[in-house]
Amino acid sequence: MNKIELSRVLRGAFSYGLTYEEYFALNTLMAKEGRSSGMLQPSYIEYTKLSAARMRRWNKVYKPSFSFLNKIKSKTQLGEKWLVFGETWCGDVAHNLPFVAKWASFLEIDLRVILRNEHSDLMEEFLTNGCRSIPKLVRLNHEFNVLGSWGPRPSLLMKAHAEWNRQPEFDKKEWFLFAQDWYNKDKGATLEMDFEALMD
Repeated sequence: MNKIELSRVLRGAFSYGLTYEEYFALNTLMAKEGRSSGMLQPSYIEYTKLSAARMRRWNKVYKPSFSFLNKIKSKTQLGEKWLVFGETWCGDVAHNLPFVAKWASFLEIDLRVILRNEHSDLMEEFLTNGCRSIPKLVRLNHEFNVLGSWGPRPSLLMKAHAEWNRQPEFDKKEWFLFAQDWYNKDKGATLEMDFEALMD
């Protein structure tokens, strides 16, 4: 897409997007009813249940510092918006979106979440190493032009994932356990560092 067309499509997608509260409610409802966004495989239903629990936990325990919030506040633009691609079954969405939502609320930035599989053409504009990896956050100005993007994982975890991928036998189950432990220990520190860089 050219810049004008991309801006138009982003504006439309944003208008149909969910607030964080709506997305969290959707994930919680799907977990309760044994459903999942996108794929309906049994494993994805279980991942949706895990995601609901993880978001609920981060909603309660994460409290960003005022020093961090003020740093990124000084770098925001008037009318800036954040658009996030996600799916209820994605563990990385569950571990990162609650943090982003708290920052957006403090900064009074309009945040919307769209489901990747419902916006596949738009997702193609924001690939990571050729893949439709999520979450993907897109910074937009008041005219829906792209200011930058982030995702799908904090930079240090991205590095770890690349190292795991270089192994002859990549065990996804072992990776999921490693990533879960990493997120619990990091507590958003790397994500905050990444966003300070993104906002520059």
